[in-house]
This record gives sequence, C-alpha cells and structure tokens, in this order.
Amino acid sequence: MDKRLTDRPYFSIQLTQMWRWIIVGMAGLLVAGCGFKMQGSTPLPFDSLHITIPQNSQFGADVRRAIRAASPDTRLIELNDIKVRPRDMKEDEDVESKAAQENIKASQVRKLAQARLEQLGEERQTRIVALNAQGKVEEFELTLKFTFRLVNAKDQVILPATTLTAARSMPFDERVVQAKEGEAATLFKDMQKSLVTRIVRRITAPDITQRWETLSKLKGEEAEEIETVAPVNEPSLVPPMWQNPSLTPLPVSVNPQ
Repeated sequence: MDKRLTDRPYFSIQLTQMWRWIIVGMAGLLVAGCGFKMQGSTPLPFDSLHITIPQNSQFGADVRRAIRAASPDTRLIELNDIKVRPRDMKEDEDVESKAAQENIKASQVRKLAQARLEQLGEERQTRIVALNAQGKVEEFELTLKFTFRLVNAKDQVILPATTLTAARSMPFDERVVQAKEGEAATLFKDMQKSLVTRIVRRITAPDITQRWETLSKLKGEEAEEIETVAPVNEPSLVPPMWQNPSLTPLPVSVNPQ
C-alpha cells in the first residue's frame, strides 16, 4: 500500500470505523448464537389473548399495558369489543338483559381468543408484626397475593393455578392514621407493579411456549385425554376489583373467611 495514502488522517479514520463495525457485527453474531434476547422482546406464543382481570381496575390496566409492550403482535380481546346481536340470543332470553348479553360476550370471547389469562383470586391483607411498650401497633406487614392461570381456547391448561405474593413492612403511628393510609396505598401500588412484572415474565417463559406448542400438536384421542378446566370469565365469577384494607381500628382481610 502506498505510504502516502496510509499517512493521511482521513484514511486512518476510515480504517478505524471499518474495524469498529466488524467488531460490532461479530459481537452481534455471538450474542445471537447464545440465544440472548433483550428484555421485553419475548413475545407470547399465541396470536390473541383474553384477560379476565377487571379492565377498569388499575391492576388490570397495568397488566394489559405490560403484555402489549412485551408482545405487541398479540391481540388482546376484550368483552367490550364484542357486539351482541338479537340473533345471538336464545328464544327464552331477554334481548335487553345485561346478564344475558354479558354471558354471550364471554362465550364469544372464548371462541375468538387463542388463550385466556384468568384471574382466580386476589387478596390484600395487613398484619400486626410489632407492638410498642404501651401495647400499641408499631409496625404492619402489608401482603398482596394474586392467583392466576393460563388456558387455551379448548380450556386446556397451559399454566396451572399460580399464586404470586409480595410483602412490605410499614411503621405505624396512630396519631397520623390518614398519612399512614396514604403510605399503605403507595406500598400496595409498588407491590402491584412488582406483580405485573412477574406475571408477564412468567407467561413469556420458555416452558409456556413449549406447553403451547405441545397442546397445539395434539389431535383426536390425544387431545381428548388432556384435562380441561371450567372457564372463569363469566361476569358472576370474576373476582371484584381490589380494595386496600383499612388500618383502623384493626387490620382486616379484604376477603375474610
């Protein structure tokens, strides 16, 4: 190579840039070969999903937003998307009946969605964990539990009932109960965000994709042998929206037994 060319500054810069791109390209190949994926880039294995967590709750909205971000090509099918026509009603059903319309919507959603994320239970509790010298509450433990499962359109279980739990400790002072109620609400929101992340991470895990593909390949008698579960997305069976338990006069469970 002509020494006069290599001595030129712009030629040196071009060589540096060329080597930089070569190194970046080789690094990309190595990362791809290891099966590494950027966070949030793992899509769900199915094209459509129905979520029975109440859409008008903050938690339900957060779950939907997170799933859309993780799997943008997966269509979320909502009850509100379904339009009930008079011909969809049975002869003995009242066309104006809201309950009948909701049941028809739920039935149609099960046909349209390839999979369903079903809320089986939720619970928020406060528990006394420490008292001061005067026997008054000094510290609470806040607990948030959420139980869900994932099934396909044939009601076959992709992910069995799974319970996720989050807990936080909170010092308490009865002289500022209102402020502590606000602090508890903030802690519950923080735990809620944590559960949303864990739910999405769980349903986008490799074993979910493997289970989905296995169930999709089953035909005839093999498919019939798979245990099915009753759907829980009928309006009468959807658990109510979450409410924070009161800190006064005593901590109580949202769902007392």
